[in-house]
Formats: sequence, structure tokens, C-alpha cells
Amino acid sequence: MRRRPADAEWSLLRTFGLASLAVVVLASACTGEKSTDPGPTAPTPLIAGLPVPLPNGDVSGRIESLDTAADLITYNQAVAVGFSAAASDARTTNTWFHTTEQSLMDAIAAGNAEPWNRVMDEQCVVTTEEGEVRTKAAFLKELRPLPRGLTGSIAVKELKVDEFPTFAIVRYLADEWEVVFGQRLTAKYRVTDTFRRDKSTWKMLASHVSVVTTDPPAQSVSTDSWPRLVGKYQLLPDGWTFHVVLRDGRLFGGTDSAALKRLIPLTPNAFVREGTLGEWLFVVASDGKATHILNFRKFEPLLWTRVSDE
Repeated sequence: MRRRPADAEWSLLRTFGLASLAVVVLASACTGEKSTDPGPTAPTPLIAGLPVPLPNGDVSGRIESLDTAADLITYNQAVAVGFSAAASDARTTNTWFHTTEQSLMDAIAAGNAEPWNRVMDEQCVVTTEEGEVRTKAAFLKELRPLPRGLTGSIAVKELKVDEFPTFAIVRYLADEWEVVFGQRLTAKYRVTDTFRRDKSTWKMLASHVSVVTTDPPAQSVSTDSWPRLVGKYQLLPDGWTFHVVLRDGRLFGGTDSAALKRLIPLTPNAFVREGTLGEWLFVVASDGKATHILNFRKFEPLLWTRVSDE
């Protein structure tokens, strides 16, 4: 990225200011005048193994030798270089992980096991979005190219690396698109990978994938039966109550009548409550009036019984 003029001016001014400061330090160090102010204490070494130059005059803080003054300047430059090198190492590490993780995502659609085999530790365990646990051998065995009629890709985004002396934790957003016989689907996943340091490289010990939940698109369905779904439902015998109301041609529901959320239609009698997990399925009698709601909470049904028309 090209630096803006203001940034360039600031950089030049900073360089000029440091050079001017070095001249002042050298000049004052060699004037032979004694300062009446107490001098600074010796600085704490910021780089292991690098000796800190100390004032050598008969007054604390006074520098009588040009060599000592030069040593102080050299030390400060070395500290700055040390910080710069650390930042450079962090950028290099992030780039390596981003490149590696993207290569792994690219290999999924192609069914290419080689990048995974190279990066995964022999003890690596993968936890899939469905909660299934796979060993390295099982994961590689199941890795196959997308079948005919399917295409897709996954982009690695928002990658963050937390690096420690012997391991690193990598987190990122996997942004997926897929076309299934002409129909385009999208999904996002949060991936957390743990790596151990292996000499000059890294080996993956574990990978965990979680799908990012989002509201499905509302389907175009018949709304003729919706007035007969309105009412108050309860977890019997004395549990919470769930209110269903019809407003401006849309159904809303919730346990707090003052904070109802839209029921997004999947079919005329099946809904997803906006911003929440699970499906709400209305069970209707022969007259079309709802008698119960089956709320599937993470694949387990919770039964709500209609107690009034409200």
C-alpha cells in the first residue's frame, strides 16, 4: 500500500529528530560541563545478552567519552531493531498459517489429501461440524473430490494466530459457497486449529469446526391457515407460556409478549424463530386449528400445548 504524504512527512521528521537528538547528545557529552542534576539510573537491558552502556563521568549521568555516547546510540538502535524483528517474525508466522490454512481449504473440493497429510500430526484429531470425531487416517480416507454436479470453494478470512513457545492456536472464518446442480448455497464456519512447533515448521494436533448459524430465507407459502395457529401455548403442567400472534400478515412468537420475534416460514406450518436455533412445527387437528407446537431444540423436541386462543 502506498504511504500517504502525511505519513511520509512524519517518518522523515522522526528520522530528522532522532539524528538531531544524537548530535545534541554527543555535543553535551563532550562539553566538559558538569551537570548539577542527578543523572538517570542505568537502563534495564531490553535485549538478552546485550550489555547496556553506562555513564562514565564523575557525575552520575554524565558521558565524557565519545565511544560511550556512540555505544548508547548503537544500543538504542539495536533495541529498535529487536522490536522490528519481532514484528516481522509475527507477520511471517501469520502469513505462513494463512497460506497453509487456505491450501487445506482448497484441497477439500479437489479431494487432495497431500496438503493435509503433510501438515497433520500423526495424532491429529478433527471434530467436524456435525460433532463427529475423526482420526488423521479416517479423515484422509474420507477426503474425496466433489461429485459430479457440485462445485464450490472456501475462503479463509479473519485469521488470528495466538503463538506460544511450543504451540499455536489458529482461528479463522471459513466462508464457503457451493453450487448443487445449479442451486447456489452459502455457509460460514468458525475453525479453531491447534499446532505444535516442529523444529522450523508446525504440525496440526487438532481441528474443530462449528457452523455459524443464520436465519434461513423466508419461503413463499400459503398463509391461509395462520389465523388458526394464533394462541397461547404452555409447557404443561405449569411451565413457561409461548405467545403466537399475527401482525400485518406475519406470525410472531415468544415467551415475553412484549418482545416477540418473527416466525420465519419454511412451510405453512413450520417455522424458524428469528435469531434462534431450532424449528417450530405446528401440529393441527382435522379442523386446521393448532393443538401443539413441536419445538426442535438441537434435534430434541420440546412439546408446547395450546391452552387458549388468546
